[in-house]
Amino acid sequence: MNTIIEGYNNKLKSKLFGLLCEREKNGEWEKFLDSILIELQGYPEKDKTINYYSLVAKLSSLRYLRFTFFRKTIFECMNLITEE
Repeated sequence: MNTIIEGYNNKLKSKLFGLLCEREKNGEWEKFLDSILIELQGYPEKDKTINYYSLVAKLSSLRYLRFTFFRKTIFECMNLITEE
């Protein structure tokens, strides 16, 4: 079971890095962000920790941040995923 969770967390971190790259090149990062948020809404209720709620809150604020803060927040989110 831990391998599945670890694999999912790695996949999610890759998506966050992809989101950062998409924002850097002024691509369709908002659609990318929306797809990540939609995916997280499907997370099982029993597995939602304080880090999950913090992750969702930080990701939800990304569309309102300047790039410097956007980048910092992405790396904070990656750290939250690692801490799970």
